[in-house]
Amino acid sequence: MDRTEILKKQNRVVVQLLWIAGFLAFLNNLLSVRDPIAGTLIIGVIGGLALIMSYLVYTNKMLHSVKYLGIAGIFITVFVFIEFTPGLLSYLTIYIALFILGIYQEQEVITIAGVLSIMVSSYAFFMHKEMIFHERYFDLLSLVSINFFILLACVLLIIQSQFGLRLQRDMKREHETPKK
Repeated sequence: MDRTEILKKQNRVVVQLLWIAGFLAFLNNLLSVRDPIAGTLIIGVIGGLALIMSYLVYTNKMLHSVKYLGIAGIFITVFVFIEFTPGLLSYLTIYIALFILGIYQEQEVITIAGVLSIMVSSYAFFMHKEMIFHERYFDLLSLVSINFFILLACVLLIIQSQFGLRLQRDMKREHETPKK
């Protein structure tokens, strides 16, 4: 399987996960928050991005650009969770976003996702810390520690992706080498 086929499959998985995340965000809004602004944002922005990505993925257009739309869609979903239903579970969607985007196994995607994760984490800390974190963790050292764990997750995902790519190359090389 060549790199383009792998990218197509990765894009399909991320699009499916974005649809699921958007649906869960809408359901969460419908059942708990009942905020029409959040509902409109979820349907309009997340649904719109998922629709565009679905079209691009299933027509095999702009294959390399879809991952960047995926990053945007996933992090808009995370932001909607944190902004409209602030709490620990919403905060943990930052890590879920990292792991979803880790599907691409690309250092650039993981790095962009890591930077966005730290930005969203810092936003959540400053805007909703009373609803997400225990009061004992309201100081700046706690913010550094919290963001350090995101950085650690990114480093581990990058190491994993490099290992996976190296393994794919070795298997391809082994497959192409004639057996004696």
